[in-house]
Parts: sequence; C-alpha cells; structure tokens
Amino acid sequence: ELEKNPLRNAVAIVPLKDALARANADGTIPLPEGAGRFAVTLDGTESEEEVKGLKGLDAVMAIFSIKDGVSRLHASRRIFDIMALNEDMTAVVHHIIFNGADKEEIALVGGSEIGGLLVDGNGDGVLIESPDFGPEFLRLTSFVMLQGSRMRNTKTEFVSCPSCGRTLFDLQEVTAQIASRTGHLPGVAIAVMGCIVNGPGEMADADFGYVGGAPGKIDLYVGKELVQRGIPDEEACDALIQLIKDHGRWVEPEAVEESSEPVAA
Repeated sequence: ELEKNPLRNAVAIVPLKDALARANADGTIPLPEGAGRFAVTLDGTESEEEVKGLKGLDAVMAIFSIKDGVSRLHASRRIFDIMALNEDMTAVVHHIIFNGADKEEIALVGGSEIGGLLVDGNGDGVLIESPDFGPEFLRLTSFVMLQGSRMRNTKTEFVSCPSCGRTLFDLQEVTAQIASRTGHLPGVAIAVMGCIVNGPGEMADADFGYVGGAPGKIDLYVGKELVQRGIPDEEACDALIQLIKDHGRWVEPEAVEESSEPVAA
C-alpha cells in the first residue's frame, strides 16, 4: 500500500518471512518511498528458525496477527518461548480483528486470549480492529485490557470481593457509585469489600479500602491501616473521596464526552 501511496515517515508493515528473504546484512530491508522504519507481522505458522531470525532484523516491533484456525494462545506462547531462548527483546503488539462481534464478545474474547498472554508478560501492546465500532470504543477497550493485565494504568483500579452472606451492603450498587465518582484517578487502587472478615486481606494491594464494618456502617482504610471506623453508609463515599484528597491522590475529573461508553473489564 505504501508503494502505491507513499507517506512520509511511515512504518512499513512486512510479513516476517518476506523481511527475512529481503534483509540486508545489517538487518534493514528495502523500504517503500517515504517509509523510515518497518515492523514485521507473524501469523503463528512461522518455523523456529524464522522466529529466531527476527532478532537479526532492525524491526521496530513485531505484530502478532495470528492466522484464522490457529490457536492464538498456543501459537503466541510458542513464539515467545523461542524469542526468550534467543534473548530477543523485540517489542510485540497483539493484533486481533473482530467481524460481526458485539461489545461483550470483543471484551470477553480479547480479554481471555490477549489478556491471558499479557498477564504473563508476553507482549507490550494491543491493537484491536473492528469495522463495527468506532476508534473511541476500540481505544478504551485496549486500555482496559492493558490495565487489567497490569501493563498500564489509565484509570482507577477497583478491587472487589465476590459477595457472600456476610456482605453488609449492596456490593454492586455501592461499587458502581464509588466508580462513578472516583473512576478518573489513574494509578489509584480502591478496594470495595463487603465485610471485615476477608476484606483487609483481599485488598492488600489497594491504596484505599471501603469495607463494611457493621450493618449500615463503613470502615475506611489506607493500605492495610484502618483510619476511620463506623461511618454511616450515606456519608461513606464522600468520606472516601476526602480521604483520597487528604493523601494527595485526588485530581479533578476532566470533562468526559457524552459519547464515551463504559467498557467491560
């Protein structure tokens, strides 16, 4: 495409097999007019020797566009294993295309297939493509996958227990209420726990904790430390926000376009 329509400083995208066949001794390849760099694509069918050859190329990244009919998880893990043994540090972006999929399918399939690789440290980025949705939804979904995999924080991270008979408030309703007011704080983790039996242990990695201490009463934590006890339910969300402000972690929410939609994590 770049050969037909040159674009200044573009990144040429070339299949790994073609790049290896055309490579110069220094790892570069002949580039179309205007292109300053190149990336390679892998479809999961490459041989071990071809994957090893990636290290010798001057590619800015490798894009995993796994071929239909090939298991993304198995093929990608095989390639990552070969790269690790070859001490190949090339950045990897996972590329996945959805045709005719709804939002829930994109979140579930993308999260299970790509998220399962990212949580193990296999990959550096996500590229989601779908003709059925606009760039804003695809961008938000990509960021959610990266955040869920602890790769990048672009909004508040919420930790919540699964609810049980000991839960002292409506966990889903309260979590949604807290998220609506504090979901714009990148790098902040908030735990919402239904009771004090398992709450403090399960929220060990959170910066702030909102825990049911007694019927109609909430306890607030900073890390594992209990800092406020017995706050009435109706005052607890405001108290949590004030606690975040007191510890210098609060920023005022930016204006959010009405067209932005929440994405399932």
